[in-house]
Amino acid sequence: YALFDKYFKNPGCDSPSCTPGSGKSSSNYLLNWYFSWGGDLDNQWSWRIGSSHNHGGYQNPMAAWAMSPEGPAQLRPLSPTASSDWEKSLKRQIQFYKWLQSDEGAIAGGATNSWKGRYDTRPAGVPTFFGLVYDEAPVYPDP
Repeated sequence: YALFDKYFKNPGCDSPSCTPGSGKSSSNYLLNWYFSWGGDLDNQWSWRIGSSHNHGGYQNPMAAWAMSPEGPAQLRPLSPTASSDWEKSLKRQIQFYKWLQSDEGAIAGGATNSWKGRYDTRPAGVPTFFGLVYDEAPVYPDP
């Protein structure tokens, strides 16, 4: 879930009524703010939640490399597509760092698929990254 939009909406969604993606279309291959899951001890209910916000500081290219086909075999996930997903994530994380780097050298902010935490229409002229819109402080507006 860490690589997918909170409500599985495709990158570029700018309305609460966007149709959710299918398969891996709602993955942006960046590590988002959080994901978690749980349930009660009697197995009567369960939940899972994720995020649509990605910050430069949340990325972990070393972990992505370790789980990619180039990493040590003993660290590669056993899922049939996981290694290739982490390989794509590694590439996307590096692209993200380059995209976020300011002229002064600092890595600045992040990007979100859910503008203002509500999938609002994105403001004109704001830079985008693979359908995500730049946000200097992603997460904070999320209700």
